[in-house]
Amino acid sequence: MRFTHLKCGREGARTLVLCSGLGGAQGYWAPHLEALRPGFDLILYDQRGTGENACDLGPTSIAEMAGDVLEICDAAGVERFDLIGHALGGLVGFELAARADRRVGRVVAINAWPEIDAHTSRCFDIRLATLAGQGLPAFAALQMNFLYPPFWIAAFPEKIAAEEAHAVAHFQGAEIITHRIGALRDFRLPEIADGSEILLLASKDDALVDVAQSERLAARIPGAKLVIFDQGGHALNLTMREAFEAEVLPFLSAA
Repeated sequence: MRFTHLKCGREGARTLVLCSGLGGAQGYWAPHLEALRPGFDLILYDQRGTGENACDLGPTSIAEMAGDVLEICDAAGVERFDLIGHALGGLVGFELAARADRRVGRVVAINAWPEIDAHTSRCFDIRLATLAGQGLPAFAALQMNFLYPPFWIAAFPEKIAAEEAHAVAHFQGAEIITHRIGALRDFRLPEIADGSEILLLASKDDALVDVAQSERLAARIPGAKLVIFDQGGHALNLTMREAFEAEVLPFLSAA
């Protein structure tokens, strides 16, 4: 798989993998590179079936997506790494944290869940029905309303319109997105051993994932730290970027 390996040049720097959500694009993390590059060696990648790694996925799972991360780290010569994951990417982080080889160290999971609930499943049903019935532009427009909170959409209409156009131009295809949603539906939180370093971030106004899902994760993952934002939507790391980085950087940089 193709990937981007950005080295900070600092001896002994930790490697940080950035794992995107359902869209799968490494470009999702671009706003954070200025803050992250000075302190970490970064690995970014388009997930299998998307962008530079577009292909016919066939049957897939979160476990297989975790295997892709290990394949990439092997190719980069990286044995130990930390990971920030958004939604689906957080589930990939949980899968890696549960594996016996313990190659992942610290995991940051944004608006993730232990298993899908009726609300999020319904949201996916609505999105797929919109794609099938009204077409790709309507699907991309609806995606913005699930990703961003009202205050962000109202404040940045030009940015939202540009992102919609980009989503249409780089759409991964109905078959692949259906496979990827299937992987999210099938995921069940694996047992994660005590001593894992996991930071959970959630927002109260996430229209796609109920904040209670992160509370359930915190109750089931030994030692996990939970930080809840009053607002920020599903993409809280983008809409609340400075506050997000203020939480994440000390967690990842701790001795």
